[in-house]
Amino acid sequence: MATPRTYTIFQFTDSHLSADPAACMRGINTTDSLKAVAALAESFAAPDAIIATGDLSQDGSEASYRRFRELVSRPNIPLRWLPGNHDDALMMQQCADDQTHPLRLGTWHVILLDSQVLGAEQGAIDAESLRRLEAQLAAADAVNEYVLLCVHHNPLRTGAKWMDTIDLSNGSELLDMLNRHPSARALIHGHIHHDFERVVGHVRVFGTPATCAQFAPQAADFEIDTKPATCQPGFRWLHLHPDGTVETGVERVPAGTFAPTNAASVKTPYVLYLHGFLSSPQSAKAKQALTYCQQQGIEIDIPALTEGPAATIAALRERLEAGIARTGSAVLIGSSLGGYYATYLANHYGLRAALINPAVRPYLLLRDYLGEQRNYHTGAVHEVTEAQMQELLDIEVKELAAPENFLVMLQTGDETLDYREAATKYAESRLKIHAGGDHSYQGFDDELPQLFAFLLSRTASKAR
Repeated sequence: MATPRTYTIFQFTDSHLSADPAACMRGINTTDSLKAVAALAESFAAPDAIIATGDLSQDGSEASYRRFRELVSRPNIPLRWLPGNHDDALMMQQCADDQTHPLRLGTWHVILLDSQVLGAEQGAIDAESLRRLEAQLAAADAVNEYVLLCVHHNPLRTGAKWMDTIDLSNGSELLDMLNRHPSARALIHGHIHHDFERVVGHVRVFGTPATCAQFAPQAADFEIDTKPATCQPGFRWLHLHPDGTVETGVERVPAGTFAPTNAASVKTPYVLYLHGFLSSPQSAKAKQALTYCQQQGIEIDIPALTEGPAATIAALRERLEAGIARTGSAVLIGSSLGGYYATYLANHYGLRAALINPAVRPYLLLRDYLGEQRNYHTGAVHEVTEAQMQELLDIEVKELAAPENFLVMLQTGDETLDYREAATKYAESRLKIHAGGDHSYQGFDDELPQLFAFLLSRTASKAR
């Protein structure tokens, strides 16, 4: 039997590389900063494994993932990575080789969990992954072994109001599970772009600085950290001891190496996509919009809308206000019922919006769906209630404050909604009415360049 020993892991996170090696994030060339952090790590004794906890790429490009591997990998040392909200998970798999294989270091099991929700900034661990994790933890408990969990999104709120809207949505459920199993010892994550440590029950939780620009801890709105002691890129090391204890620390490149700034080099608005009734971020249009934005380097947020209208609007207002605080502006895309929500939000905040076959009076239409309904993509059951019809009526926009802020795309073959209602309501807006088609809006991907040309040509006024 091998003599028990301590194993060392290096964690890199949130590199935000692009296909263009000259791309910058808030005054920092992300390739140069990753090179500097990798060089710093090489000055330490070689680790037993390297873990990368997401947002390795800003644009999801193959070139960015291959550059990441080239800069951080070392011969004969396993590299494992997982996707963050900015990553293209499919492209990561194509560039992965063995990066997704299980990792075992003596009596330690290093488990990587995918918290990416397609098209959304907030993360979640799906039910199947949680069931699989519980089985792995139970197996480790049975033989007195230990588990280090790796995820992108933060399971705990950090005190930064804007970041707390895009955390791991079921983080408390995850931590409750970990605390039911003595094998679970620590969890490491990225996403927050700064050092973080807390103990929950018997589990230690560590957030790690980005290899590029850092976020100011506990800032109410999006803010880059420019303090000399904490603004530099870095990485985390962990010593996993044979008795199940964890020793860890953060190393940063020397002060003054990089000069981060709160001035954005390229101002692009926060893009919020709202899907339709019983739909999801997995819908064809949502995925087409996501793919287009990844190709163009545009950040898009496509949250799953699973609550009633009042709760949905409250959550969307938080997301919008955080997005506006971070980027200075926002635009909306809404499909069907999502178009009704987008109309309310765009009218309230003075934003531009593109609406695709939007619902005009859903509080009448959805009365036919009262009771339990099943989501088309996820199979989840939603209950539609009479009270929700009143909630929809409460947010009806009877008169558009700025009709010119709306692009409305309609197809006359819509089998669910009468396109003429939308044509009448948005008569003073920019209308595109195509003969034929259907409610799903055929040929949507062909319309995306013009849709974004409208949205980005003039990002409307800031929040009131």
